[in-house]
Amino acid sequence: MPRAPTPSRISTDRDFVRRVFIVVAVGALIAAVWALSDILLLLFGSVLLAIALHSIASPLQTHLQIGRPAGLALAGLLILAVVGATGFYLGPELAAQMRGLFSTLPTAANRLAGYLQIGSVADLLKEGTAASALGGLAARIIAWSTTAAGALASVLLVLFGGIYLAINPNLYRDGLVKLVPPSVQSNVEATLDDAGQALRRWLAGQVIAMLLVGVCSAIGLWLAGVPSAFALGLIAGLAEFVPIIGPIVAAIPAILIASTQDWQTVLLAIAVLVIIQQVESNLITPMLADRMVSIAPAVGLFAVVAMGVLFGPLGLLLGFPLAIVLDVAVRRLYVRDTLGERIEILGKPAKPS
Repeated sequence: MPRAPTPSRISTDRDFVRRVFIVVAVGALIAAVWALSDILLLLFGSVLLAIALHSIASPLQTHLQIGRPAGLALAGLLILAVVGATGFYLGPELAAQMRGLFSTLPTAANRLAGYLQIGSVADLLKEGTAASALGGLAARIIAWSTTAAGALASVLLVLFGGIYLAINPNLYRDGLVKLVPPSVQSNVEATLDDAGQALRRWLAGQVIAMLLVGVCSAIGLWLAGVPSAFALGLIAGLAEFVPIIGPIVAAIPAILIASTQDWQTVLLAIAVLVIIQQVESNLITPMLADRMVSIAPAVGLFAVVAMGVLFGPLGLLLGFPLAIVLDVAVRRLYVRDTLGERIEILGKPAKPS
């Protein structure tokens, strides 16, 4: 008769089944995250919006002695008032310059490409798509930008998601913390708080930098004689949201539009853009050091590019703030809590736990 399995054999089999289950579960989780990457990125965009709304509402709540819902409502009205006033006073001129800009850009690009004997822009994008992942990213950005309905739906999802998150952020944070084992819940909660503070600092610094870069670019390009300088300044300011890569991308239309004039205008436009970026890097950023989060430039660059290649335009747009969250998580959960090393978190030395 066959012998009954021993307790040690049963325990070994159970451990094997448990390990297999864990591996399968982790694989399924990774596959689910990959399949839902666009939704998760939109969720992260909602988190950024909620942090921005909370940053505006908090001072209003403190000074006016009102609750969070009233503070958020007042913050929303303030944002709408600023946008409405800007659109009322500057909207017609901006709309006219934008129409002129987008009607001139294709001709200017093809003209410059023909002068340099590198083929048309469409051919370059086609070759880039076949040759490299970056070319594929460019094609995906163009395809995504032409899907107006999809872009509008994404904006609305981020908007309403951000409002709901801002109304009761503790509800969602506490729910996320409960998904991890009790032994690490305090560390995860502290990491989420640090990440939120880091994103709040980064957003505050970026908004100020975007305003300064946009205004200076518009004035500088106007003085250099570049057409549609106001529209180009707006593009430069918005592109500043994506550090490192954004200013490079924003410089392309400015140089193309300047090339429709003469080479002196092109050189002046390049000089204006270089000076503004030098001022931003060496003056504005140091002045905002307390409001911003320091990440090594190479890390930020490759994080933005990698996220863009993996997840397209949303990854490119949100790559840097995602890198900030990952940086905080690695510093606290791995370097500090796992390795037991001393590390700075948000500019303050953190001792091993």
